[in-house]
Amino acid sequence: MDADACRDLAQRLAAGPGTRWCLTLTGQDGRAAVHGCACAGPGPATSGCRQHLAGVGDDPAAGARQSGHARQVQSYRPGRTLRHLIDIRHRTCGFPGCRRSAVRCDADHTVPFDQGGATCECNLAPLCRRHHRAKQAPGWRLDQPEPGTLVWTAPHGRSYTVNPDPYPA
Repeated sequence: MDADACRDLAQRLAAGPGTRWCLTLTGQDGRAAVHGCACAGPGPATSGCRQHLAGVGDDPAAGARQSGHARQVQSYRPGRTLRHLIDIRHRTCGFPGCRRSAVRCDADHTVPFDQGGATCECNLAPLCRRHHRAKQAPGWRLDQPEPGTLVWTAPHGRSYTVNPDPYPA
């Protein structure tokens, strides 16, 4: 789409009361590095987009290459913000080769919640229902040595590492 069509689309979307504006900045590797959302859009191009961008909270994108439990919740289900950040980090299912969109997947605990696994970006990844079940099948193992890096070990012993996909340039 050309710039005018994009501006027209953004203006029409902004008219909706539930519209949320999100901005994802990527690192040199093309993966999400910083992400922030706001409830109000920047308005017309002449109204100061820099001021708007300064008002968008910047959260490290789903703990990408970060440790700690800053957004940990005590419940089994992640809140809306944590789930959104997990989906920004991994845009697809975390199983090798699966392309199902993260928003259509479960927010799965790498270490099960009932076994002491935290509900935080260090222990969550999107898995489609099929691969969520595969993780629980005998012989399979899933580790998340750092937020977003998933290491699958198959029953035959071979390991497969899945990193978040880079965003298109």
